[in-house]
Amino acid sequence: MSRPPLSAMLTLIAALCILAVIAISSAIPPNDQVNPSSRSAGSLGTLALYTWFSDLGLDVGRISGSFDLSASDVVFCYDPTVALTTSDVDALMTFLRGGGDLVLVVTPDSLAAAAPLLGTLDVNPSATQGSGSATVAEPFDSTDRVHSVPVASGLTFSNQAPLVPMLVEKNNVVAGVIRIGRGRAYVLGDTAPLSNDGLRHPDSSYLALSLLQRARGGRISFDEYHHGEGTQSAGAGAIFDGPIGLASLLIALVVLLAIALNGRRLGKPVQDGGDALVPSAGAYVTAMGQLFARSRQRGPIAARYADELKRKIGSATGVDRHLDDAAFCAAASMTNPHGGAGLAALLAHARSLAAGRPDESELLRLARDVDACERQWTGAPVG
Repeated sequence: MSRPPLSAMLTLIAALCILAVIAISSAIPPNDQVNPSSRSAGSLGTLALYTWFSDLGLDVGRISGSFDLSASDVVFCYDPTVALTTSDVDALMTFLRGGGDLVLVVTPDSLAAAAPLLGTLDVNPSATQGSGSATVAEPFDSTDRVHSVPVASGLTFSNQAPLVPMLVEKNNVVAGVIRIGRGRAYVLGDTAPLSNDGLRHPDSSYLALSLLQRARGGRISFDEYHHGEGTQSAGAGAIFDGPIGLASLLIALVVLLAIALNGRRLGKPVQDGGDALVPSAGAYVTAMGQLFARSRQRGPIAARYADELKRKIGSATGVDRHLDDAAFCAAASMTNPHGGAGLAALLAHARSLAAGRPDESELLRLARDVDACERQWTGAPVG
C-alpha cells in the first residue's frame, strides 16, 4: 500500500502529542492555590504538613477511595469540599468514642459540607472574623510554645459547652476542643495555621505538633475522601482515571496510527481466493529488470531463462534437464533433429548474456526467442 507523505504523518503525531499535553493539563486543578488537598503545594494545601510529619518519622497516610477509619489514630479533616453524609458522621463519632482524635478545620467555604458533623458535635459557628493573631485561651500545649497563631478570614464559634476554647482572637473563639468518649475533636475555624503558607510561622508548627500529643506514634491520616477522592476505580482500571493513564492511552493511539500510516500489517495476511495471473515473459523480464536495476546485475535473468528453456523442453522430450547444455542438446536432437542446432545456439547465447551485464532490450529479445523455441519444441501454437 502507498504511504502518505512524511509531513502528514508527523503533523498527525504532533497533534496527538499536543492533545496528550492538554489532557494532562486539564486533569490538574486550574487554580492550585485554592486546593485544600494534602497533595497540593498551593497556599491553601497541606502538603507541607503531610511532608513534615513524614520527615519526622511519623506514620502518615491518606484516606481515599472509601471513608475507612479503621487504621487511623488521628484524622485531619481539613476544609472538606465534599459534604459529610450521615454514615460519614456516624463513622467519625464511633472513631472518637473509641479513642481516636479528629482535627476538623472549617471555613465559610466548607461550612455547608461540614455542617452535619458540627451539628452532631454541638458546635455552633457564630460569625466570621478578619485577619489577626489568635492567642491561647487555656493552656493546652505541654511544651508551652504556642502563644500567638496568625489567622486569616475564617469562622468563630459560640463559647458554650461542650466546646472548650483553645485559641481566641479579639475574644472570639477560633479553635476549641470537645471530648467525645475516649477521643477528642479539635475544631479550627481557619485554615491559616495548618496551611502550606501558615505553617512557616513557628507557633503554627507547635500548634500542629500539640494536636498529636495523644497519638504517641499512631497512624495519622489526611482525609482526601472529602476532597473528591471517593469515586476511584478499583483494580487495574484505576490507572486510567488519572492523567498518566489518559496520556498512556493517547500514546498508544499514536503508535497504532504510526504503524497504520507506514503500511504495517497486524496479523497474518488474508489469502486471495481468486486465480493468480501468470505473468507473460515480457512482464517477467520487465519486473526482474526493475528489481536488479540498481545493482545492474541482470545476468541472473538470462541464466533463469536458459534453465527454464531446458525445463520446458526436457518435460516435452523426456531428456534430463540437469545435463550440461551440450549433453542436453545432443539428447534432445534425437527427438527433433531439425531443432537441435537452434536450441544449442539459443542456450549458448543465454549463457553469454548471463556472464555479462545485458540491458533490458537484450533480455527482451532473449525472452521472445526463448518463448518461440519453447513453442516449437512443445507444439504450442505461436501467438
